[in-house]
Amino acid sequence: MGQVAAALRIDCWSVSPLTALIGSQLMESGMATRIIETQKTELRRRNALVVELLGRFDVQTHPTSTHAWLHLPAPWRAAAFARSCRQRGVGVLPADAFAVGRDPVPHAVRLNLGAARSLNDLRRAFEVIADLIDSGHLQVSSNV
Repeated sequence: MGQVAAALRIDCWSVSPLTALIGSQLMESGMATRIIETQKTELRRRNALVVELLGRFDVQTHPTSTHAWLHLPAPWRAAAFARSCRQRGVGVLPADAFAVGRDPVPHAVRLNLGAARSLNDLRRAFEVIADLIDSGHLQVSSNV
């Protein structure tokens, strides 16, 4: 048993030599920088879409952020909004999924900008989100 635990520690506590080699080659060749710049360019496009389609709401993001926070207007609650989005094929996470402790959390959802396969998919998701917010109380779950 001791040898298995030692092997697991070695495997889990150190970087794989192959991963280290690949990382080193990417950095030395300049490819890592090009990959990062390509990702930043795509994130700028995705964040521009956030501003274009959801900017009239209380949304917070940064031009190269991988996510945005959308603070929901009344009467929306984050869990109900996330559930309504999910019913329409759009996944968002309510703020309480990121809460630590028992302090109150805002009625907000986190939008993952990197999860969509394309800008068109992201556009459709944001259109669903905007339609839900615009519909207000009409979409809130009637389950009591």
